[in-house]
Amino acid sequence: MPVHEMALPQRPATVETAFWIAVVLPLLVTVLNVVSYLQLQGWVTDSVRGGADDELAAEMTSAVNGVMMVFFIILTIFYLILTGLWIAFGFKLRAGRNWARVTLTIFAGVWAMSSLGTLASGGMAAGMAEGDALPGPYYALSYVQGGLGALGTVAFVVLVFVSRSNAYFDASSGRY
Repeated sequence: MPVHEMALPQRPATVETAFWIAVVLPLLVTVLNVVSYLQLQGWVTDSVRGGADDELAAEMTSAVNGVMMVFFIILTIFYLILTGLWIAFGFKLRAGRNWARVTLTIFAGVWAMSSLGTLASGGMAAGMAEGDALPGPYYALSYVQGGLGALGTVAFVVLVFVSRSNAYFDASSGRY
């Protein structure tokens, strides 16, 4: 029987679960980033308007929102590209491609370190002056994103390297 006609090895639940983490987690974090932006935009608009005359406040709000929108669009495009890669590589992982497992493990390591940095720094807005504290929901959402990133990526790596997953990738490597 030619190699390309060999039966597919049985995919273990560990790989299936890791696949769904690779699909759902980046999508969820991207949505949470959009919500964070909306919270931050509202806070900035309210902060700029407070204490300034109406005409100056309108000009400042427009300028600040313009800069924030450009930053948000660039960041969102970046997140969408990474999300697309995670999902595409997730399908390859599910098909038993070891290179996808290795690539996603590297991505997961970078993401986990970033998430741990977010958690350790007190949220995404570390470094702000004490009087410039952001609203509580923004910090809460930042911690949720960091926690999801850290826990999700660690769970992903564990799932793709347990013995059942290793056996699946070993068996799948003979097909390609």
